[in-house]
Amino acid sequence: MTNENYHIPVMAKEVVNLFKEREKGIFVDATIGAGGHTSCILEHLSPKIVIGMDRDPKAIEICTKKFEKKKHIKLFHENYANMDKVVKTLGIQEVDAILIDAGLSSFALDDEERGFSFQKDGPLDMRMNTNEKETLSDFLDRTDEHTLAKVLKEYGDLTKPYRIAKKIITYRKEGKIKKVSDLVQAILEEFHITNRIPDEVRQVFQALRIAVNNELFFLRKGLWAGLRILAINGRFVVISFHSGEDRIVKSLFRFVSQPIKILSPEGFLIEEIPPIAKNLTPKPILPSPEEVCLNTRAKSAKLRAIEKISDKYIHYYLEKEGEIYD
Repeated sequence: MTNENYHIPVMAKEVVNLFKEREKGIFVDATIGAGGHTSCILEHLSPKIVIGMDRDPKAIEICTKKFEKKKHIKLFHENYANMDKVVKTLGIQEVDAILIDAGLSSFALDDEERGFSFQKDGPLDMRMNTNEKETLSDFLDRTDEHTLAKVLKEYGDLTKPYRIAKKIITYRKEGKIKKVSDLVQAILEEFHITNRIPDEVRQVFQALRIAVNNELFFLRKGLWAGLRILAINGRFVVISFHSGEDRIVKSLFRFVSQPIKILSPEGFLIEEIPPIAKNLTPKPILPSPEEVCLNTRAKSAKLRAIEKISDKYIHYYLEKEGEIYD
């Protein structure tokens, strides 16, 4: 497999169309992966600078080679939750377009040593950033049944999380889960399907990956980091693949696109703070049937986008959200 084939970018055409009006601006590809979206942006638009970052060091290694002759592409091994700090290290105060693709890169999913796929046997790892300490093995060692069941329900949308959690924790304590295939077998024992792998296996793996990498926490933090550095009329596009991710994006984008009403203790309207963004996607953009046929990993994708319209009252929104900023 060549680097060019590592990853088919999801809804690349839609991303390019949303960014067209900012064609010559400063772009942030906050999850650059194997560079699929950035390649499409470079092919169809003329950005002044593309700032690419990823928490996976392998992604930066791939893109360093792929874009070695593109001097206007700046690469950083960094979590997108810190994108505001990354951008400012370049002496840049604001950017014109930001993209977050919250999906797992294909090269990581296909690497059996990373432990992301239930279809490939390997170690219990699942770290997006391989420099971080806690692996899936460590996570299972420190997690009890109740906590694991909550993870499976909230991050995997499983309907019977406690049965699966009990099986996994019991087998782990008995030393029966030492690699990916052992984990798959433990899950399968809760079901009576012999002719195929049930969807619940994929859901369990998804939930564990989200938990190990604290993905939803970093997503929310990354959305606010992006809003802080997005220029007026700049656009912010997010592609999510999980209901929990989409709920966060939908809620936050709706929040900043509506006014804040400040009421007196008696309930009277004192002031109405104007919104800081315009919601470009009241309903999410979904991949076309044709794209799903070509790339099955696009099936669950949802794209949402906003355009920033004001900075004047952003501190009200930050305070209302309860975030603490420097």
